[in-house]
Amino acid sequence: MGLDLGLEAAGLHPTLVNDVDPHCCDTIRRNRPDLQLIDRSIADLTAETLYRLRRMGGREVYMMVGGPPCQSFSPGGKRTSLSDPRGNLIYEYLRLIREVLPRYFLLENVANLTTAALRHRPIAERPGKHWNLKRYDTEWENGDGSTPPLAEDEKSGSAIRQILEDVAQLGYHVSFAVLDAADYGAPQHRLRFMMVGSRESPAPMCPSPTHGFGLRPQRTVRDAIYHLRHDPGAGSQYTAPVRSLFALVPEGGCWRDLPADLHREALGGAWDAGGGKTGFYRRLSWNAPSPTITTAANRKGSAMCHPTAHRPVSVRECAALQGFPDDWFFSGSMSTQYRQIGNAVPVPLARAVAGAFTAQRPNRSCNLDYRVMLDAAVARLRASARNKRADQPTLFP
Repeated sequence: MGLDLGLEAAGLHPTLVNDVDPHCCDTIRRNRPDLQLIDRSIADLTAETLYRLRRMGGREVYMMVGGPPCQSFSPGGKRTSLSDPRGNLIYEYLRLIREVLPRYFLLENVANLTTAALRHRPIAERPGKHWNLKRYDTEWENGDGSTPPLAEDEKSGSAIRQILEDVAQLGYHVSFAVLDAADYGAPQHRLRFMMVGSRESPAPMCPSPTHGFGLRPQRTVRDAIYHLRHDPGAGSQYTAPVRSLFALVPEGGCWRDLPADLHREALGGAWDAGGGKTGFYRRLSWNAPSPTITTAANRKGSAMCHPTAHRPVSVRECAALQGFPDDWFFSGSMSTQYRQIGNAVPVPLARAVAGAFTAQRPNRSCNLDYRVMLDAAVARLRASARNKRADQPTLFP
């Protein structure tokens, strides 16, 4: 519902919404009882179904908004591709756009969509030289000629190039970018891919940052959660051994701040698996935006520890970091509530993007070449992966 709340804040009110997760559906019903909800897979929907439910006849649909499940491309997922059934839901969304032909559409997804392949080949089966994460100190080479080169649909970026070709065939002009929610008023660093499509030429421009880059200061964890009651709720606690380790992690720190002789104990099996392990034993800083909220913010491997208390940030605190109102109700168990929040789009980011379709901001038009936009999006993603602040892309004049 983060996307929907952002749309509402920008003056666009959804008339029909769809979700397949029963807990998400119950959350929607509890907070928006008057909103018409379809609780089945997008793969089962057709334009005829949507028009019949809304009694719209043949009237034009102003806008379609969708964020198809993104685990196929997520850093926290298994990095598959559009060959994954979850990735194929993007094509189901494009199918509905083709059938409905709205005036505008918005496609939201993880930033890694810009580098995803149509067909995934595991790293170990690719030709060339690779970094060995498990040993973390040696490179090995799989280049003896026995491994075939990557096919075009296995190459990085083949998925987004196919999507761009598909929307062009539908007659849409698009603009797209990788945006950081912290640059739009969210108290959280979270990269999202946003594509704006228009049957009118050209498409609205993705929004310029409103915070950071010499603009308004980015909002911090303190801004978002300091006012909340210090009551994490039953079950939102670490075990005694984990609490004892978090007691040694300073504000804004992570497992690397623990004494060296405790690293292996803290990480357990993850220590032998290699990799950066950035999310382990991570404590938030009061005076900075939070890292990306995960779907399991109360677990040590994706930890979001309170800045000063030795406990996870609560469901309510996670919701505030995503921009949800303090009175927003979440259905289900604590783990399903964390999952709903972690899967949401930050409300301030959604509001900023929705502003491209309203009179609340000048409606700048995009005349940039797709290659320029894609280069800027990939550069933004890679800069974030290097834990460096990206220079302001040329996409934002």
